[in-house]
Amino acid sequence: MKRLIPFVAVLMLLAGCAQAGVTGTGAPAASPLAPEETEDSSTFSPAPEQTPETEATPLPTPVPTPAATPGPTSPTAAPEPSPEESPQPEEEGPDDETVLACYRRAVEAYRWFQAESMPYDPADSRTEGDVVYYRVDYPGIAALSDLRGYLKSLFSDELVDQLLPAAGRQYVDLDGVLYVSPGARGDDLTKGAETRQVLRDGAERRLVQVTVEQLDPEQDFAVVGSETYEFPYEKVGETWIFTDFSLVR
Repeated sequence: MKRLIPFVAVLMLLAGCAQAGVTGTGAPAASPLAPEETEDSSTFSPAPEQTPETEATPLPTPVPTPAATPGPTSPTAAPEPSPEESPQPEEEGPDDETVLACYRRAVEAYRWFQAESMPYDPADSRTEGDVVYYRVDYPGIAALSDLRGYLKSLFSDELVDQLLPAAGRQYVDLDGVLYVSPGARGDDLTKGAETRQVLRDGAERRLVQVTVEQLDPEQDFAVVGSETYEFPYEKVGETWIFTDFSLVR
């Protein structure tokens, strides 16, 4: 009897489960497999999932840009060349101020032979024959060769030979020192003020034009006219010198 009790309990339990499946109060029964489906997982092929196609967005149609209509053509001025493109050629030869400075030095040197002597030391004298000489006192000129070289820096060789002849007695060397025999004629009183200007005659030639007033002693030295002189200043070799010269007063 005791063995039947558990068996009866099992039957009752099974009956309850079957009733529950009929009344639908429990979980829904599993749906039967579709005819084309099978329990064998190896033969089951799910339907491919359809991916919605994305509609392409059309690109905007480019709008052509109208070509610019050329306006009336105006003449274009040629650009002015810059200093770097067209450098101005440097003028050859000395400038006017340099030429006039050389003229003043030439006048001084020429006067040493035509109007007055070079500066000298009256306390240092030498007598040679019947001539009394005094030592020249001028910076940079201590011997006859110094004087000749200085003159050659101002005048042509022909002018230097006229001023300082080889056998001259006005300037001499005594024991290697330059001496002078003094003499002076003074200025021409009939000559008044003078004006100077430089005229250009090519790249290697200048003219120093000097205009000097003419004075009349009988009219209290009143100005009665003028005289004009021109002295050529030229490049000879590598040196600029006067090739013709004289005193104007």
